[in-house]
Amino acid sequence: MLMRNRARALAIVAVAVLGGVGPRAQEPSTPQEEAEHEAIRGLRAVYERAVNDNRVDELEPLLHPEFTGVMMTGREVTSFDEVRSYWRDIRELIGENGRYTTTVRPEWSTLLGDVALARGTTDDVVVTSEGQEFRFQSFWTAVLQKHGGRWTLRRVQGSMDPVSNPFVTEFARRAVVRTAIVAGLLGVLLGAGMAALIRRRTA
Repeated sequence: MLMRNRARALAIVAVAVLGGVGPRAQEPSTPQEEAEHEAIRGLRAVYERAVNDNRVDELEPLLHPEFTGVMMTGREVTSFDEVRSYWRDIRELIGENGRYTTTVRPEWSTLLGDVALARGTTDDVVVTSEGQEFRFQSFWTAVLQKHGGRWTLRRVQGSMDPVSNPFVTEFARRAVVRTAIVAGLLGVLLGAGMAALIRRRTA
């Protein structure tokens, strides 16, 4: 019966995560609930430190053995090795001397026995090796499940505004610059060709 109730709770929360909806979280009403919320909030500090100090290996103990997730870039991960590979790729984009800092802003979690639904936002700042700065907010939802007596991440889903984010703005700006450069070069070539044609006709 316990396993059945646990599976049912996990299924309800998983549907809530994938569907972007879920039960409204309430502030803890008992000391036990407050203790559980405090334990869940403890994961936030570990995550922030792992990102801000570029020590992603510290995330491994937080992941459930059956962990899966979708990063805010849309990339799916199903193990800590894939999380580490994702982070390595992000660091390569930022550059060796770049930095990534994040501040997690969680809402109250919804507790369902040994399963919990958490959600919130992060305020992120990326500074590339070239000194270019990107500030953005991402949105996340997580299913947590107790494993070995402590809360672990069973499923995470991250996203960001696909239109109004600094990366889209920057890529659009670069596209405009590239278009202007190409148009300028074509104009120079066309002008040179017309000048040569006129010289031939007048010779």
